[in-house]
Amino acid sequence: MNISQHRARCWNLLPIAAALVAFLVAPQHVQAAAPGQSIVPILQERLGMTETQVRGGLGALLVFARERLTKQDFDYLAETIPNADRIMQEIKLRGVVNGPIDNKDDYEAALSNLGIGQPLASQFAPAVLESLAATGHTRERDILARVIG
Repeated sequence: MNISQHRARCWNLLPIAAALVAFLVAPQHVQAAAPGQSIVPILQERLGMTETQVRGGLGALLVFARERLTKQDFDYLAETIPNADRIMQEIKLRGVVNGPIDNKDDYEAALSNLGIGQPLASQFAPAVLESLAATGHTRERDILARVIG
C-alpha cells in the first residue's frame, strides 16, 4: 500500500466516527453540507471544539467501533474515512486511548482526556452521525449507528 492509499484509507474513517458521535446526542438541527464534505469543520462549528478535539473524538469513536464491528464493516469504514488509521494511532500515541474502548464509560473517559466533558461528550457521537448523513455518508452513518445503538 502506497502512502496515498494509506492516507485515503485513514481519512475515510472520519465520517464514521462522526456519525457515531451524532447518534449518542439528542437530535439537533444539522447544517446542510455538500455531499462528500469533511465533517470535521461541521463538528467544530456545531460543538465549538478545536480541530484536535474533533479528530481525537473521531479517533476514539473509531477505536470503539473497531471493537464492535465485523472486520468487513470496519475495513469498509477504514477505507472510506481519510486517515482513519493515522487518527487512531495519533490518539494512542498522545495517551488519549490506552487500550480497547469496551463501553460508553471508556469512550467518555477518552473524550475527557481531550478536554471534552459533559454534556458535550454525550453529544459528540450523535453529532457525528448527523454530520455523516448531512455530507452524504449514509452507509457509514448506518454502520456506526449499529455500533452505538
